[in-house]
Amino acid sequence: MGKTKNIQSLERAFAILELFEDNNKKMSVKEISSALELSKSTVFGLINTLSNLGYLMQDSETLKYNLGYKILALGNAVSSNDILSKVADKCLQPVSDKFQETTLCVIEENGYVVYIGKTESSSSIVLKTRIGTKKELYCTGVGKCYLAFMPDEKAEEIMSRGFEPKTENTITDIETMRKELELIREKGYAVDNEEYERGISCVAVPVFDRNGNIISGISLTGPVFRIKKLDLDIVAESLKEAADNISKNLLG
Repeated sequence: MGKTKNIQSLERAFAILELFEDNNKKMSVKEISSALELSKSTVFGLINTLSNLGYLMQDSETLKYNLGYKILALGNAVSSNDILSKVADKCLQPVSDKFQETTLCVIEENGYVVYIGKTESSSSIVLKTRIGTKKELYCTGVGKCYLAFMPDEKAEEIMSRGFEPKTENTITDIETMRKELELIREKGYAVDNEEYERGISCVAVPVFDRNGNIISGISLTGPVFRIKKLDLDIVAESLKEAADNISKNLLG
């Protein structure tokens, strides 16, 4: 398949943003136009759109532009996730080594879990979950942790979107899911019993901030024939200890 052609307006918009790699840099329309060899009218239209969206802002005195808060917020989000994944990997490696299974770290984004960290075991069969993979909350252990410990209103809104069955074990009824979430809150951990993928099981726990808000989920994941041989309560306790260490390392 051949390489697709870039959208010119997007290409130009990103070229403008890249001029501000130095966060303290401010530029006028004329300077941007000259740097990119574009007409002032073209640059003005692009800048106007980027400003309206919050990616650029204009100094009211000099009338020059620099990065807006939206782009800074995106940068902070990437930085925060990178820190979390590094801390999680360090805290989860002993768990992975102890049980000889893969451990994973996720965050929640728009009703999905996004995998941001992974430590692999030395077992012959290991999971190939890619960093950046998104999965639904209702059919994963880490996702069910989020549903159990996030604010009720948010959980109900996400569950109202429905439950598409992934396997014969996927919970597809909202009342059954509510009972499952209550059990997770009581035990402090969730189990994915081949609910997303046949042959794969996991034990998962939440990671909280100092105010008791869930900020991440971590899990021990592997082939069901190996996971079912483990004492899940012991696995959960090891994961909870790792979760506490992640919180302490992140929050001090």
